[in-house]
Amino acid sequence: MKPAREKLRIVQIGDTRFAIDDSGVPLIQGAPLVFLHGAVQTRQVWESQWRAFSGARRVVVPDLRGHGETTGSFEDLSIETHARDVVALLDRLEIDRALVCGVFLGGMVALAMAAKAPERITGLILADTPLALSMTGPVRALIEWLGPQRILWPFFRVLGRRGTARLGLALARLMLSRKWVGPMGGRHFVDGFSQMAPAAIVATYAGIVAADPITVEMPDKPCLLILGRHETKTVVAQASEIASRLGQAEIVLVDGGHVPNIDAPYEFNRAVHQFLEKIR
Repeated sequence: MKPAREKLRIVQIGDTRFAIDDSGVPLIQGAPLVFLHGAVQTRQVWESQWRAFSGARRVVVPDLRGHGETTGSFEDLSIETHARDVVALLDRLEIDRALVCGVFLGGMVALAMAAKAPERITGLILADTPLALSMTGPVRALIEWLGPQRILWPFFRVLGRRGTARLGLALARLMLSRKWVGPMGGRHFVDGFSQMAPAAIVATYAGIVAADPITVEMPDKPCLLILGRHETKTVVAQASEIASRLGQAEIVLVDGGHVPNIDAPYEFNRAVHQFLEKIR
């Protein structure tokens, strides 16, 4: 199957030029699949899923605002802003309803889309997706006080974006597990981080920090939650919380870490295939 790059489209919405991969008219009936990448990643993290699904269904894979090849204002990169952007993309692409799959930030955006525009969503696939960085008040307050704006700018000035990304990845693997982000996922993270404007990186993490688990609405939609076996206990616990609040959710474990669609693409794609069969 042809690589995603050959289906690149540029979609202008307001002052923002969205870079998307769009497989076009599907060969069979079924809701289009929209894949949303995580924070400081690009649409390239979905290459294995593109190859697995774009031959049968319409597949749309955008770079989110401030990421990859998408341009435009990135002063506000909240979860809600990304959700509005993707719904606007569906409008421009004349897609009435879609099944949305997201990893971490992308999953948070998918949840927001389903809550705000439920009529546009047929189902959700949430990979290693939390409700927020922390569910407890004191920890949330500390994270908000520290903030990405306090932490990141000094490192940018000393190490640059690529150096900051490599340091952050090394610290994460040291504190969590070397398997939390695999080699390929690590390369995508460093490349995505180094391509972004520093202010966009700060705004992206600020948007995630601002996410409030209490205000996240749970849509009445079929949902598959995919978790890497090496994900943090916090994200695993929040996935269980999402499943219990949704009611129509199942959890599947795959042999990966924080980016399971890259770490374990065969298992990830098999789980998605099985989910699609159930909601067809």
